[in-house]
Amino acid sequence: MEKEVFFKPTPLYKEYMILDLIEKNSHITQRKISTSINTAVSLVNEYLESFEKNGYLKRDYQSSKTVEYIITKEGIERKQVLNIGFLKSSQTIYSSAKENISKFLEQVSEQGFKTILLYGAGEVAEIILNVISENEIVNLKAVAVIDDDTNKIGNKLVKLPIIKKEDIKHISHDGILISSYRHHDKIKDNLIAISYPVVRLIEFFK
Repeated sequence: MEKEVFFKPTPLYKEYMILDLIEKNSHITQRKISTSINTAVSLVNEYLESFEKNGYLKRDYQSSKTVEYIITKEGIERKQVLNIGFLKSSQTIYSSAKENISKFLEQVSEQGFKTILLYGAGEVAEIILNVISENEIVNLKAVAVIDDDTNKIGNKLVKLPIIKKEDIKHISHDGILISSYRHHDKIKDNLIAISYPVVRLIEFFK
């Protein structure tokens, strides 16, 4: 189970995560569960007692130290309900974020930019490129993604080539959208250092 640093797990999501962990490994320990969901062992035990009381699981004590957790039909149904609820909430957040990005890109288009490059081949660039391709209102065309990581050069991101900074001069474009939060200032300084016009810089993060 991957830990998400952006979202703080709610009690309902922790309930889902525990059921999911147990379904995947019936011999998992409470210590392992607590580490996986970043919750105290005592709280994990409270969840398990609640699950047993509600008929979501049964415990088979194979020894004084070994317990097998058996998820019941009701437990699987509960996990599915929680999963649907989590996906619905995630979709709401995603839709809102997508709408905000669309508005930003519409403003970029209204400023006269038509063909752009993105600088920073990460998750932000991927999301922006997906919004551009899915939103017919956004009158922008992205032609390539710049990155300073030599391991990424020559690969593709959302079907666009990832190029090095030196290749900028060979590609016709109106401006560069800085699509990195962590390295935003460094990228901007690097572009200014090679005399790239500041008026052609598009800053998503300011």
